[in-house]
Amino acid sequence: MRADLMKPGERRALTAGEIALGRTVFQDEIDWPKIRVLQGPKLGFGAMVPLGRTIVFSKWTAARDFAQSSVDEQGWFVHELMHVWQAAHGVVLAGAKLGALGKGAYAYKPNPAATLKHYNIERQAEIARHLYIARAGVSEPGQPPLGWLEEIWKKRRS
Repeated sequence: MRADLMKPGERRALTAGEIALGRTVFQDEIDWPKIRVLQGPKLGFGAMVPLGRTIVFSKWTAARDFAQSSVDEQGWFVHELMHVWQAAHGVVLAGAKLGALGKGAYAYKPNPAATLKHYNIERQAEIARHLYIARAGVSEPGQPPLGWLEEIWKKRRS
């Protein structure tokens, strides 16, 4: 096991580096001191935010500091932070997840007329992840252009 990864049962606050990383996407729209990271046992999910403030990792192992991780891992951290943001903005995650099940729930097509709320919670989290990695100069197959990601992000509260 990598020394930079958490062990099952470990729980921690965000590091200063993770807060700085998160602020590049969410600014002060998240109550950063209240967020926790928990490494759970290996169960049937990668990571989730069941109650809005604790990011629980299961199949995936949490880094001790995502700010020191690869851009890919940082992108997935931003994906999970999006669920924290959603909960802070009134989304009941457990209910919303029922409309966003399976791998198809993550795939999306850019729609110039859409706002973020037109996408389900997993697609919104993917948009946040894609925005983060695109700003870092990384792209994936099917990822929308940075310009579209920036535009829809500006409309996140619409």
